[in-house]
Amino acid sequence: MDLKGKITPAGWVIGDPVPFAADHTGGYFSDCYFVEKDGRKAFLKALDIEKFDITEISGLLSAFAYETELVALCREKRLRRIAQVIESDKVERDSNAPAVLRYVPFLIFELADGDIRDSIDVSKAVNDRWRFQILHQTTLALLQLHKEQIAHQDLKPSNVLRFGEESLKLGDLGRSSRRGKAAPHDGLCIAGAYSYAPFEQRYGYLRENWLERRQSVDVFHLGCLVVFSFANICFPEYVLGKLAEPYRPNVWGDSYEQVIDHIHAAIVEGLSEISTEFPVRFRNDLVDIVLDLCHPDPTRRGRTNLASTSDVSSLWLERYVSRFDILEKKSRIRQVVKNA
Repeated sequence: MDLKGKITPAGWVIGDPVPFAADHTGGYFSDCYFVEKDGRKAFLKALDIEKFDITEISGLLSAFAYETELVALCREKRLRRIAQVIESDKVERDSNAPAVLRYVPFLIFELADGDIRDSIDVSKAVNDRWRFQILHQTTLALLQLHKEQIAHQDLKPSNVLRFGEESLKLGDLGRSSRRGKAAPHDGLCIAGAYSYAPFEQRYGYLRENWLERRQSVDVFHLGCLVVFSFANICFPEYVLGKLAEPYRPNVWGDSYEQVIDHIHAAIVEGLSEISTEFPVRFRNDLVDIVLDLCHPDPTRRGRTNLASTSDVSSLWLERYVSRFDILEKKSRIRQVVKNA
């Protein structure tokens, strides 16, 4: 689908397609372009209706409309840690096409400078302060969504966007769900990226409780972001690779509850290896955080260190806002090395 040169109803001129890295995930349903208006640049995301059979168009339009409604809500509620939408409308794709294919819906967002994959590379000298700042600001973004009863469900490094040197925002609500309002993808076992899916989803185990089925996914993904930030590793794939063949998702035939202990043991084993990449003075904190946020039991995730595991409000992550903030402040303090 080529929209270059077309002009949106609000006057944005559509420019070149946005190039993505070879390992970029997501965006299968959409095409993305740079746009410009009065010297201001932005980012356009349009539904790529040419990729699909005409019988699928109705469902795709419904999904895109759902995302449009969510980003509009974020703007209305002034959720400043969520990438803001500038325009949402339709643009003519082909004047000769049938009516259903003539126009495509689009969203225009503020233009980010990149995502955190651009700045996190274990081969480079990236300071710990910046890594903890990523985790702190991402947690704040999740909290903004959770307080509006929205679960992102697709938090991954490519969706944590950089604006300037210090500011981060969360993007892509295409797989999000809002409590009390059905989403077109609610019936899917895995709404977001498969490689980052929580363990229970990989085994087809779905909780009825909305917090444990939806928002706990964000909690899990935040734990994965901790691992990525310090070790540049996709944690779920790494852990599942540690499981003996009979306990892996496509082989295991018993209940999920019966395999949880095996997954937990694989998490502990994996962290014992991965944690060598963690800074020594924060290693115990980071291991403890990942064990909590990525717990394979969604009923305990994010609350394993609390006195009452029945308190579902602990999924809201307030305590991690302060925890990452404290770790970020500690990382600014240079360690004093005493001569022997």
